[in-house]
Amino acid sequence: MPARRSRARSLVALAACATITGGSVAVTAPSIAHADPTSCAATFNLLIPGTWETSEDADPTRPVGILAPVAESITAAHGDRAKVYTLPYMARAFDNGHTYADSKLDALTKATAVLTEVASTCTNTKFTITGYSQGADAAGDLASGIGNDHGPVPADRVLAVGLLADPGAGTQGSAIVGPRTSGQGIADPRPRGMGTLSGRVASICDPGDLYCSIRKGDNPLLGSLGSILTKTPSVNGDTSANGGTRNTGGDARLATALTSDFSGADLPALGRTVAALGQQLSEPNVDVGGVAATASSIATTLAPMADLIDSGTARAASGQLAAAQVGSPEHSASEVLSQAGASDLSAALDTVTTIADTARKLADSGTTTVAGASGDAAQLSAAATTLGGQVAPLTSVPADALSAASTVLSVLKPATVVGQVLNVATGVTALDVPGILRNLTVLPQRVAALDAHGAHQVAGELNNQFAPLVKMAAAVDLRWVSQLLSVIPDPTGYTQIAALVASILGGVDVIRLATLIGRIQDIAWTAVEKLLPPPGQVPDPIGAGAAMAGLVPVGLDLASVAVTMLAGTASKTPPELLGKLSNAATNISTQTQNVDLPALTGSLTTMAQSQGAEDLTALVGEGLQAASFFTSGAHTNYRALVVDNAGRDAITWLSDWLNIQIGSAI
Repeated sequence: MPARRSRARSLVALAACATITGGSVAVTAPSIAHADPTSCAATFNLLIPGTWETSEDADPTRPVGILAPVAESITAAHGDRAKVYTLPYMARAFDNGHTYADSKLDALTKATAVLTEVASTCTNTKFTITGYSQGADAAGDLASGIGNDHGPVPADRVLAVGLLADPGAGTQGSAIVGPRTSGQGIADPRPRGMGTLSGRVASICDPGDLYCSIRKGDNPLLGSLGSILTKTPSVNGDTSANGGTRNTGGDARLATALTSDFSGADLPALGRTVAALGQQLSEPNVDVGGVAATASSIATTLAPMADLIDSGTARAASGQLAAAQVGSPEHSASEVLSQAGASDLSAALDTVTTIADTARKLADSGTTTVAGASGDAAQLSAAATTLGGQVAPLTSVPADALSAASTVLSVLKPATVVGQVLNVATGVTALDVPGILRNLTVLPQRVAALDAHGAHQVAGELNNQFAPLVKMAAAVDLRWVSQLLSVIPDPTGYTQIAALVASILGGVDVIRLATLIGRIQDIAWTAVEKLLPPPGQVPDPIGAGAAMAGLVPVGLDLASVAVTMLAGTASKTPPELLGKLSNAATNISTQTQNVDLPALTGSLTTMAQSQGAEDLTALVGEGLQAASFFTSGAHTNYRALVVDNAGRDAITWLSDWLNIQIGSAI
C-alpha cells in the first residue's frame, strides 16, 4: 500500500506540473496530462467526480459523471483561458478492499498535489474547486483547509467552490443554494468551517438525499453508522484522514469487515480460467510460470466470493435478492450466491492457492517447464481436477448472470449491514418481550396440568407475540447484527439495548420455538374440540385426555428450548465480525452471560413507548435509501432539481455561477 501511494503521488505530481499552452495537450500513462509550462491559463478549474465516476488512471482532460456538463460549459465559455482538470482518483467505496475514507483520502492527496504544483508554477492563476458526492466531501475539506490557512493554495487565489451533494453539508461558511434541507451531511459538518472562503462556497443538496441531509439527532443509530463508514479508514489502509495516524480501533475493524475486494475478480471468466488451468497441466511440457499466474487469477476471483459466503452477508441478503425481478442484477446475484453456497469455496481457495504456491516455487527454483508425466505435474493436475469439482456449481452459472451479479456482490456488505442493523433496531421495539417471557413460563405449566383451554389460550398469545420475532429471525442474522450494533456509538443507549436483545435472541432457536408453540396450540385445540364438541356430539373426555397426554413431551421440549431465553443467557457469540476479530463483539457476548433479562426488558419496554422508538421505526424506510448511499444510486437527481426562481436546475446554476466567477478573473 505505501508503495502504491508513493507511485500515485509521483504520477500526480507530474500531472500537476502541467500547464496550458496555446497548443495541444499530451497524455501519458496512466492518462495524465502534460502541458507546455511556458504558458499558464488564467484559471485552473478542478473538478472532483463522485463514487465510481472515475478511477486512478482516468484521463483528467475528459469530463466524466454528473459534473461533465459543468466542465463542458466552462470550456465553451472561456476556451483555453480556463483549464479544466477532472481529478483521477480511487473513487470507490468498500468494493476494492478499501473503505470510503481510504478513497476520499486518495482524492485529497492527489488534489492537494495538483493544486500545489499549479499554484507554484503559475503564480497568477486563479482557482475554482467543484465536487460531487464523495468528490464534494474532498472538495469541501480542501476548501476548509484553504480558508483556515492550511491548504495547498492561498485563499485569495480561490474564486469559487461548488459542492453538490456534500456529505459535509451544514459546514459554517457554505452558502445554501436551492431548497432548504432539514438535516446535515452524513459525514458531519467540518468543525473549522470555511474560514476566509466563507461567501465563496456554494452548497446544493436535494432535501431527500441522505448523503447531504440527515437528521442525526433524530436518527442516532443511522447517524452514528454513517459517521463511522464515511470517516474510518480500513485497518489495512495507509493512514487515517486526521494527521496520518493509523486507526486500529473498533471503528476500523467494523469498516474493514464491510469491505470486499472485487477489483481483481473476474467472475464471468471463472469457468474458462479453471478449464484453462486444466489444459495447461495436460500439456506435454507444463509451463509452471503460466500455471502459477492462472491459479493466482482464480484465487483472486474466489477470495471475495468465499468471504461473502463465510460472512453473515450472504445469509442476510439472500431472501431480498431472490425476491428481485427475474433478469435483474439482484436476482442474478441471488443465483450466484446460491450456487456459490453449493460450492466448497473455502476448500477451493485452499486448493488453488496450493497450486499457485507450488508452481511458483518451481519457477523460483529456475524450472520453467516440467514434463507432463512427472510427479510434480501429476500432483498439480490432480489438484486442478479437485478444484474443478469444488467450484462446479458456481461455474455452472451462465457468464451473463455472473457479469450482471458482479456489481451487486461487490457492494453487498455495506448495503446489507445498513438494512440488517436497522431491521433489528426497529424490530426489537416491536417485541412484547415481557409478555413473551411471562407466557413462556406459564405455557409449560398449563401443559403439565393438562389444561387444554389454558394451553390453547397462552399458545395463541405466544403465536401473536412471536410473529415479528420469527419474521426477524428468518431475515436477519441476529448474532452477526448484535456484534455490529455493539460497536456503534449511541449516547441514547438504544443500540446497546438492541445489541443485547439481539445477542440473547441469537442464542435461541426461534424457529423451533415458534414451531413447538404452534404444535401445542394445534394439539390443545384438538383436546378442546373433544371436550366441547359441536351440537349433537357427545363430549369425549378420554380422547381429550389422550390428546393432552401427547402434549406433555412437546411441552417438555418447549421448556428445554426456552430455558436460555428465560434464564437471560445466550450461547457465547463467536468472537468475530464477518471473519474479523472484534473486541467489542466479544465484550457484548460477555455481557450476555449474566444479563438480567427482566430488567433489560423493562428498559426495552420504556424505549418502545418513547418518541425515540417512533424515530427508530421511521428508520426502516430510510435504511433502504441509506443502503443506496453505497451504490451511488440515491442522490443522482441534480439535473432535475430546481434551485432558483428562474427554474434553473442544480447543474445549470452551478455552471452559470462558476462561469461568472471565472469571467471576473479573465
